Amino acid sequence: MDRLECIKSMVSRCAAAADVGTDHGYVAEMLLNDNICERVIATDLNEGPLKRATEYLTGISLDQRCDFRLGSGLTVLEEGEADSIIIAGMGGDLIADIIETSKNIALAAKELILQPMTAADKLRKYLTESGFVIEDEKIVKEYHHYYFIMKAVPGHSDKTDEIYYKFSQHLILRKDPLMMEYLKKVIKTNENIISSIEKTGNREYNEKIKELQNKNEKIRELMSN
Repeated sequence: MDRLECIKSMVSRCAAAADVGTDHGYVAEMLLNDNICERVIATDLNEGPLKRATEYLTGISLDQRCDFRLGSGLTVLEEGEADSIIIAGMGGDLIADIIETSKNIALAAKELILQPMTAADKLRKYLTESGFVIEDEKIVKEYHHYYFIMKAVPGHSDKTDEIYYKFSQHLILRKDPLMMEYLKKVIKTNENIISSIEKTGNREYNEKIKELQNKNEKIRELMSN
């Protein structure tokens, strides 16, 4: 399953979905073609991508079921207007900022489908500390890159071990094969860093080595539980 297909699979059937930062409009196309939602509000901060999406979706006769809006983040939405809000293909920090800037809009939706390109750990931490529960999470791999797709819903999150900000609790508990592969890769990367540091013979880096060894130990514990 590729990244966009996985995003689509996480969206619950609904009346309206908002595709924030729609770019080419591919997610909107998939949602409408599969009748996952009746209509899509396709938004983008920049005129170019929105124009591309408008032309593309018009060309495949889906524009009648789309509302195209130019603007920043969730500011172009009304409270409760979108049942599902999709924010994909941006950094985790930026996604958190978008949600925080229009938190009333985010909290009025039934679900948020989020796919950070970077800083997934910061996004998980933000969500769990800001009135959302991460209900589910999936992982996909494309061209040696691992992507995490989260479904968050309004609610209170119980306090959790901070390691689960770094590594998805849902995927670890499910022993997701791709997640296990990802964790092994993290361990291997850390081991390579340790090996490189040890070759320098610089004792100033002993603390760094210890830190990486502790991280690997913790990851192995997660994998074996």
